[in-house]
Amino acid sequence: MSDMYVSTSGGPALEHPNVALLKDGYTAFAKGDMGLIRGLLADDVVHRVPGNGPLAGEYRTPAEVLGFYVRLFELSGGTFRAEPYAVMANEEYGTALVQTYAERPGRVLDGRAVDLFRIADGRITEIRTLAEDQYADDAFWS
Repeated sequence: MSDMYVSTSGGPALEHPNVALLKDGYTAFAKGDMGLIRGLLADDVVHRVPGNGPLAGEYRTPAEVLGFYVRLFELSGGTFRAEPYAVMANEEYGTALVQTYAERPGRVLDGRAVDLFRIADGRITEIRTLAEDQYADDAFWS
């Protein structure tokens, strides 16, 4: 229970510091603040993106991860959004339930995803993105 943050007085529960870290990351992403995102990533970070589309693969350095994020914005004409509606974390892991949205000529992506995080020493070491409908996600980005 040492990594659980709960209220014992009937008041609001305390937020785990890694929840704040992840929320800060999504806020920075929404603003296009790649410098802040870079500060949240470990030097050996890996972001795993499943599927068969052009964005699927493993991004294995902060530069590759940030390049992937820039590509999301480029391919969608700046319309890509990832808006978390629930964020949970403990000392080592975090997860976010995310509403995703983007537009391309003749296509709209409007779905949900789960982002899974591994966190060590206040930095994100691993991210796995799981789309609710991987086939639709692949088709949108292809």
